[in-house]
Amino acid sequence: MSLIEAMTMVAGLVYLVLLGWQVRSGWQWHLALGLLLVGWLVAADFTLWLALGLVVVPLALWHKYRPLPALSGANSQSLRAWARHLLLLCWGLVTVQYGLHIWQLGQGIPPWLVRPDVVDGFLPIAGGLGLRAWLSQGLVDPHHPAATITVLVLCLSALLLGRAFCAWFCPIGLVGEWLHRLRSRLLPGEWMPPRWLDAVLRSQKFLVLGFLLFIVLIAVPGAALPGYFTSPYHQAADMKMGAFFFNLTLISGLCLGWVLLLTATFRQCFCRYLCPYGAWLALLGLLTPLRIRRDPAHCLRSTGHDCDKCSRACPSRIQVHQLIAVRSLECTSCMSCVAACPKRADALHLGSKARRLEPRWLLGLLCLLLLILPLLSYGLLGIWVSQTPLADRAQLLQLLPQLAH
Repeated sequence: MSLIEAMTMVAGLVYLVLLGWQVRSGWQWHLALGLLLVGWLVAADFTLWLALGLVVVPLALWHKYRPLPALSGANSQSLRAWARHLLLLCWGLVTVQYGLHIWQLGQGIPPWLVRPDVVDGFLPIAGGLGLRAWLSQGLVDPHHPAATITVLVLCLSALLLGRAFCAWFCPIGLVGEWLHRLRSRLLPGEWMPPRWLDAVLRSQKFLVLGFLLFIVLIAVPGAALPGYFTSPYHQAADMKMGAFFFNLTLISGLCLGWVLLLTATFRQCFCRYLCPYGAWLALLGLLTPLRIRRDPAHCLRSTGHDCDKCSRACPSRIQVHQLIAVRSLECTSCMSCVAACPKRADALHLGSKARRLEPRWLLGLLCLLLLILPLLSYGLLGIWVSQTPLADRAQLLQLLPQLAH
């Protein structure tokens, strides 16, 4: 595991510890934190201990001169912004590290930076096939195990928290927002396609998802999975993916340019129209009891006010002010509507019919699922780091243009 990956996962653990420490109530959370710490002591190696020091020491120095704010009073949008920007920074460093690793490998230089395995999270087919083989045959993909873990934790997060990953963790959505803001400054105005065209465009991500599910569930028979995992194409899947971005051809450049143009033109274009991960999380999210819920008795509309601030704040353009429970496939639990509501939690909240989920706990659950579970899978199960020998990877890199299914 690379240091950047370790620091990202350790940051999630530190957040959970701070959350439990500041609350100091509830035996369930104390037990959960205790189990996490025990798991840490069992699983931690030198890289994780170094990452822990690099995260805890700066936080301790910061707290000494400027006390950390109480998480109980943190605004949902501030928490979300901090989480997304920190994760984007980590992803940027990972991209640079991976690019240098591949460049040195291609030059015949022994890489002085290890390969960050988290890049396998961008391999949905490898992850889906790996999860299928793991659950049905007990077979672990040795070349891209991080892809398997990524798909697993994303599925778990969707079943419990819907599409919260999209709004709170995904770095691509944040970059898309930046591009849209830049376009809005250069060419002011909020452009929206007609409803019929919007519906057609939204179907694209489900078509892409259907194609990926066909490959994962049908195209590769179960008996062929062990052989597929040993194929050169599968072993080099991450480098094939990287070549699409690092070695742009005319076709790939036009495709990427078109996606960037659409992303800048329409708000949340990639998330709304193109992302297959978002489509899969949306479908699984239909099963979660946690939704944005409106209490008509406390809503200003019950007193005759024509208030629709929640709907105007919603980046997914959901008419929240007309609903009791938001069941839209486009809802990402970003809580922008709750933050914009004049009555706040009295009228709008995220949760089930019986219990509300505060933003700090939502972020805590995301950290637990998406950062701590991969950390424990690495330390306790040994499932995260690719087992592809460096010499094989260098040879595959030279043969990359000829590799195909």
